[in-house]
Amino acid sequence: MADAKISDLPAAAALAAADLAPVVQGSGVAAQTRRATFAQITAGVHAERMLHVRDFGAVGNGTTDDTAAIQAAIDAAVAGGGGIVRLGPRRYRVSAANLVVKENVCLEGPVQFPGGQRLAGDYRNIPGTLLVASNRTVQLLRASTLRGITLIRDGMPAPPTTMRAAIDLRAAMAGTAITIGDASGTHHDVLVEDMLVLGFDLAVRSDNSQRLNLRRMRGDNRNGIFMTRTYDISRVHDVHLWPFLTGNLANLSIVTRTVSAVANNGAGAVRVTTSAAHGLVTGDIVNVYGVGGVPGANNRFLATVVDTTRIDLQGSSFSGAWTSGGTVAVWNNRRLGTGFRIESSDVAEFVNCFSFGYDRGFDLGNGAASIQLHNCSVDDLLSLADPNTVGALIQGSAFRTKWVGGFISSQGTAIRVNSNAANQGDNQFVGGMVGGGGGGRAVEVFDGGLTLVACDLPAARVYLATAGDSLSVVASDTRSTTFEAQTGADLARIALVGNRLQALGSSADQERALLRRRTDLLGGALDLENQDALVTYSLTVGSGALAPLTIGGEADGNPNGGVVFGAASGMTAPMTVTLRRASTSPAAGHALGRLAFSGGNAAGTQTEYARAGGISEVVTTGAEAGAFVVETRGGGGLAERFRVASSGTVTLTGPLVLPGDPTAATQAASKGYVDAQFTTRRLPVLATATATGLTLAAHNGRLVSANAGTSLSIDWAATGDGFSCLVVNRGTTDLAVTMTGFAGTTPINPDGLTKIRAGGLATLLAFSPDGGTTRLLLLAGAAAP
Repeated sequence: MADAKISDLPAAAALAAADLAPVVQGSGVAAQTRRATFAQITAGVHAERMLHVRDFGAVGNGTTDDTAAIQAAIDAAVAGGGGIVRLGPRRYRVSAANLVVKENVCLEGPVQFPGGQRLAGDYRNIPGTLLVASNRTVQLLRASTLRGITLIRDGMPAPPTTMRAAIDLRAAMAGTAITIGDASGTHHDVLVEDMLVLGFDLAVRSDNSQRLNLRRMRGDNRNGIFMTRTYDISRVHDVHLWPFLTGNLANLSIVTRTVSAVANNGAGAVRVTTSAAHGLVTGDIVNVYGVGGVPGANNRFLATVVDTTRIDLQGSSFSGAWTSGGTVAVWNNRRLGTGFRIESSDVAEFVNCFSFGYDRGFDLGNGAASIQLHNCSVDDLLSLADPNTVGALIQGSAFRTKWVGGFISSQGTAIRVNSNAANQGDNQFVGGMVGGGGGGRAVEVFDGGLTLVACDLPAARVYLATAGDSLSVVASDTRSTTFEAQTGADLARIALVGNRLQALGSSADQERALLRRRTDLLGGALDLENQDALVTYSLTVGSGALAPLTIGGEADGNPNGGVVFGAASGMTAPMTVTLRRASTSPAAGHALGRLAFSGGNAAGTQTEYARAGGISEVVTTGAEAGAFVVETRGGGGLAERFRVASSGTVTLTGPLVLPGDPTAATQAASKGYVDAQFTTRRLPVLATATATGLTLAAHNGRLVSANAGTSLSIDWAATGDGFSCLVVNRGTTDLAVTMTGFAGTTPINPDGLTKIRAGGLATLLAFSPDGGTTRLLLLAGAAAP
């Protein structure tokens, strides 16, 4: 080429790294023209800037495997002493190997924060997305950072448009998106922030990595955060776990079918018929609620499909009879795992974290010591009342949990403490809303201790088991709270201090003291201690519309305690106890009050054996009259046996038996009593026209009218010494008497007669002249041979 000025040379359309370019250095007489490769020039320009994955061959089209290119960029940053590796606004596929973010490297996306919810659940075009295969993970080593990136499980389909697609999407969640360290205990101080993680089995796993900082993450995965062996404080802030992939999708987030019938499937399980085709396949999860009359139908079940409108509920037990109602729901926002799981961790800190739709919101397990939770919350779908969900589970050897603020709502159980920690450390919830109408008891303490301070407990059932160390409720709103326990003694161990309208409180007008109900079925209970500080007497309210007030000794310390009316107060007037019927429409014959006497039968069932009470005979004003009645049980029921009428007349049903010698002064009846009650009364007449056996109870002292067709028999065992009766033979033939148990086979008669003459009247008298050895039947009167 002829000599030419540099400025006259043609411009190159493109330059390769090895191309040479003239470089003028200096000016004036010191100016020199030198040569340099294009690679040398770009190296100088790019020195100490962030690295971009495209410079290492990343394509970002969502189908090409960019693992090696992204890893090369990370490795280049490490070689240069660390730095930032940037993703472009594309979708990068990671499937060949784990992506390892190494020490002092930050892998970040092109946006500051990808956020969470998208219209119609469409996450296919978020800039800076890593599509990570379910058998791969993004691993972060010591002092590395992951920031501003969306992680989506590779192969996750388009947004669901059918119930089946939504169910399949949930079932396909697999793999672990982010792994902190390698469990060796050498990779600490990792920072993860401004992330969106979708479609995995687990969003973040941290094992033996200290001082993890996890901030501003949104996620929808089967499980959220798992931390274990984090002995130096880890901090998790503003993590929101929510069903982004299925939430708020019309007719997909929850699909319901109305129940049209409920029956026994023939094998003891519940069979449900829906009014429209259910669209389920065997193994699908359903929630059934609102079924009337068949309590075993209301729960979460696996379905066995019978046909297009009928399913059997696996594991159910049929009882009762369907009355009405019921809904079968497929809730595609259900995540069957745990939002936050913490084990073997000291004082880990969770701030502004939220879990929605998970079976377990926060699960604090073995070795979770003094975990701090501030303004954290758990929620679920209230209408399902799913009994399988738990908001805060403190179990294993977890202890000294501190939860401040936030709420736990719509769970089967909001808080469950079952901690066997050796020190039985207490757990505290302060200033939170606990309950919110879930499907079961809001608070359960099976083992360990729990203190609720300044909490709202709306319609909450609070329970303490015998193995529970302690349960205290302090300065909380307990207006609609019920307290339950495994035993009465456990109920007495629940400490209630300074609560708003707690179990022992006052009415809204402050005019009455209130002893509040214990459970949905049982009313208030008042236990009284004796001089030795032992609970020995109780006053309780039972169940039902006519719940009785029960007063009695405590079963262990004072089972036979009595009741004394009239304290040692120097009374000079008799104590009056009034049983009053406060009726607005009194009527004659009303029972005004009763004393009932009950006890256990052979089967241990409480049975009423006798009662006495007052009866209103006349209620006319100014002419009132009453009676006193005694009833006893016999033949399976209570019947009136004795009545003192307003006239003074005493009516006795059954014989009056004096238990001793009637000739003794204390037993003998007066002549006037005998004359008035027996000698002047009419003789009872019993008519018969069939075979009749004479007995003491039915025929003694009576006139038997033996009509045609009558035959008579008498057994000493049924009559005995002193039996007598009159017999009128109204037949046309003489009437014989068949005898059993007597000394002879025919009656004795002075004239040797043995029968009762036709049309005649005779007396039969059974007696023994020698105290029972000789047993005779005397026939006197109109006798016949």
